[in-house]
Amino acid sequence: MYKHGVYGELLPTQDTIAPRGVGTLPVYFGRAPVHQLSDYSGAVNKPVLIQNFNDAVTKMGYNDSNWEDFDLCEAVYAHFRNQIQPIGPIILINVLDPATMKTAGQTANVILVNGIGYIENDKIIPGSVTIAEMTLGEDFTATYTTDGKRILINDLTEEMESPVAVTFDIVNPAAVTKAEVIGGLTGTTRTGISVVELVYQTLNRVPTILDAPGWSHIPDVDAALKAAARQINGHWYAFVNSNLDVSASGADTLAEALEWKGDNNYVGAGEAPCWPLAKSGTRKFHLSTLTTVTMQQTDYNNDGIPFETPSNKPLDITGLCLANGTDITFDQVQANELNAKGIRTACFWGGRWVLWGPHTGAYEYGKDMDARDKFDASVRMLYHILNDFQVKNGSLVDKPMTRSRVETILNDYQEYLDGLITRGAILFGVIEFNETSNPTSDIVEGDFVFDLATTITPVGKSLTAKIQYTTRGITTLFGGEQA
Repeated sequence: MYKHGVYGELLPTQDTIAPRGVGTLPVYFGRAPVHQLSDYSGAVNKPVLIQNFNDAVTKMGYNDSNWEDFDLCEAVYAHFRNQIQPIGPIILINVLDPATMKTAGQTANVILVNGIGYIENDKIIPGSVTIAEMTLGEDFTATYTTDGKRILINDLTEEMESPVAVTFDIVNPAAVTKAEVIGGLTGTTRTGISVVELVYQTLNRVPTILDAPGWSHIPDVDAALKAAARQINGHWYAFVNSNLDVSASGADTLAEALEWKGDNNYVGAGEAPCWPLAKSGTRKFHLSTLTTVTMQQTDYNNDGIPFETPSNKPLDITGLCLANGTDITFDQVQANELNAKGIRTACFWGGRWVLWGPHTGAYEYGKDMDARDKFDASVRMLYHILNDFQVKNGSLVDKPMTRSRVETILNDYQEYLDGLITRGAILFGVIEFNETSNPTSDIVEGDFVFDLATTITPVGKSLTAKIQYTTRGITTLFGGEQA
């Protein structure tokens, strides 16, 4: 249509757009239904940036009900379809490869009504669908319904006889084991958790949280996450949200959870192990996922600065459960037993379900430990400052380090620390360039050290009111003044 002038066009609402400018960047590892895509080559063992729900559907596929096989869909739903505050972006790293993890030669007879028929199977690879003497894309199409549960066959020729015999391949999510999730570097190819090393160089983003819902309850996977999170690319520090095993073979009681955590080494200062699972209606969520969502929501509300714990923040859930879906109930007293051992959970408090537990995995009540490692907010703030210093000063590498440049670094970063103090993120912060940390032998090698010291604002974990009864008020009965 020929146009000459100024026009307006009302477009459909884009489903659940996350706010921009979020500094916290979670990275999830697991399986996505990428077999739904016409070309999934860029969605296997690659970091994929997801900005909103529709973005996830387009880039990674989506299944609304089968999160047991496609665990990354849980993260997509939790971030972009929660009823509290949709939040993103997130990075998804899918390890399910339909090209190699599939079963070929499956068949079905499809009844067509007005040229439309369905196959009730959420694992069909659409590009593999064949019909005798018909060409996919010309004579018929095979696409997933929006919920990802079934394939829609559309007869474009209007000549197919019903029922029609259809042949196809199906993806095999069960082919993914902990080995694929852990991954590694083979030659120049990265797979699994090691793909986090590609996030910064391919997307120019710093990963700050690692999570593998459906997998982190396996001790080897948890260990791999913690190893990967420390100085990604030799620079970036990330926090790990993990889960304890809530199955019958793991820890399906509170007492077992208290023991299982330590026995299986979920005791890192850079992680927050969670127990049990949460539920909303018929949906089950790993608490690590909900922790990651809540961390990102909380950080966003604090301008991307992670000085506030996600504990005691609302969750979009209706209860807690075990791996088999069995409801599990306990009150805040029992939740505090978990917290005392450095386990994050959820409880009903203040008329709503909230995340409960501000500690790291290293915490145990009464244990002698480094004060910095007690609270998740303390550790994450230290990580944040280290990452921020590197981002801000990366362009100065290999430039002449004059006294003026040293002063500029000191002044600029002290100003930043002072800003953190003003907003209450830290109580104290100072940066110095000390002679003792910079011997001549290091300086002639071009190695310069800036010393930072900070006091992270402590978490108000408990507030106690102490009250006494006194008889002093009785004098008011005789006209005296209250003492």
